[in-house]
Amino acid sequence: MPGFLFDLYQRTARATFVLASLFMALCLAVFSTGGLPLAFRLTGLLLFVALALVHPAGGLACVILTAPLYLMPATVDSPTRTLLLPLHEVALLITTAAVCWRWIGGHIRDRRMPDAGAALQRVRAMSVSHAPEALLALAGIIGVMLAVPEGRGAALREFRWLIVEPLLFYGLVRTIRMSRETLIGALALSGAFVAVIGAFQFVGLDLTPLIGEKRAFSENIIVVDGVRRVTSVYGHPNNLGLYLERVWPLAAAMAAWIWHARRGDGAASASPAVSERRSTGAAFFFAACALLSLTGVVVSFSRGAWLASVIAAVVLGAGWLLHRSQHRQAVRWSALAFIGALIVGMTGLALTLRGGPGGGSVDARLLLWREALVYLRQNPLGLGIDQFYYYHNPAFGRSAIDPSLVGTSEEFAAHPHNLLLDAWVNVGPLGVLAFGLLLVRFYRNALIAVRKRREVVIAGALAAMTAALFHGLVDRFYFVPDLAIAFWVLMTVGERSEN
Repeated sequence: MPGFLFDLYQRTARATFVLASLFMALCLAVFSTGGLPLAFRLTGLLLFVALALVHPAGGLACVILTAPLYLMPATVDSPTRTLLLPLHEVALLITTAAVCWRWIGGHIRDRRMPDAGAALQRVRAMSVSHAPEALLALAGIIGVMLAVPEGRGAALREFRWLIVEPLLFYGLVRTIRMSRETLIGALALSGAFVAVIGAFQFVGLDLTPLIGEKRAFSENIIVVDGVRRVTSVYGHPNNLGLYLERVWPLAAAMAAWIWHARRGDGAASASPAVSERRSTGAAFFFAACALLSLTGVVVSFSRGAWLASVIAAVVLGAGWLLHRSQHRQAVRWSALAFIGALIVGMTGLALTLRGGPGGGSVDARLLLWREALVYLRQNPLGLGIDQFYYYHNPAFGRSAIDPSLVGTSEEFAAHPHNLLLDAWVNVGPLGVLAFGLLLVRFYRNALIAVRKRREVVIAGALAAMTAALFHGLVDRFYFVPDLAIAFWVLMTVGERSEN
């Protein structure tokens, strides 16, 4: 195919895919709007099904886009009960069915049966390379078995949301070879969306009722330590910071790579498809998403997210300096000065606006850690998925809660606010081992890509994962739907090369 025709094809295909993905997201929005007639809502869902058959990658992009809305599920009234359907789960299950249908249809159309021997060889190969994923699934099953009777329903639900569906998402992304740009673009857009909602809340305009009913007990704006903290679509401001600290480094790295490549540095032999990705519009999109996500981190007033963003900026800046090490010295020094100013500014904000390093919830965190260790000494295999609440809350008769936490909001804490303790409580030592192996694999691949191939986008994934680990020392790391999906997006990006 001549070069100009191939370039035209790429432009057309890309535009069609973007429009299809946005229309699929609109279809999900129609389905989730409870005020519309049910027939109209189901029509939107059927349109999503049809487009998922044509563009499975668009369906997976919608999983990322809607993952932060897990507290705003669609409601469908039946004669016996009201069904609550998280949009990311709806999108994932439909896309899974679409991919399976396309696979079956391809074999029927070609009039060939699947090669059982080849399939068995692939399974054997995957059992070695993806042993951590299998170990995590096994740990999740054990976590359900360990659940207390009154918490069994919660354990099954969280096993579906946090183990089965994220692994299914990761498998589909690899199966359809979803592009890295699509993954990062969807994550960046979702981050910008929730950040804008939070920014509007901060100035006094709450748009969340237009999106759906939030299934949370907290207010959308919380005054803590004399500052207004916003929750956006979440139940707590910290959740907003936890998500956005994973988004902005990737978006910023993508913007930097596109803009750098657009100027022609080292891109003379790029293919038409790659050249199209390096457009000014794409660079502006990712830069705007990064800036909006950083704004969301700021208005969350989460000190953990602020400090994690400082860590991410250091990692991202180091990756960028390494990438530019063969170019102008002035660029390196200006970037270094910007990183230093960001570190000083964000650290100063974190240590002053929220009452100093000893303020906030530090004491409560320490008490929760001690309490979690008591439970783990009694139950070395863990408590089970989403079972911390059923031990911690004194109402269930198993609690080792410190008396000073009774009567405060921490009496109803659902996790111990530490990534290691949280993993051990939920999925036991096997789950801790699985996450450890996954992180070792991620950092090994990412560091090789950054050190040897100087890949800026991988540096963004490295920065985002490091920020998540840093903040996870005092808060969540994985065990909520949006963070679980974001984790597997980062894992996928870390395995992809920009070359």
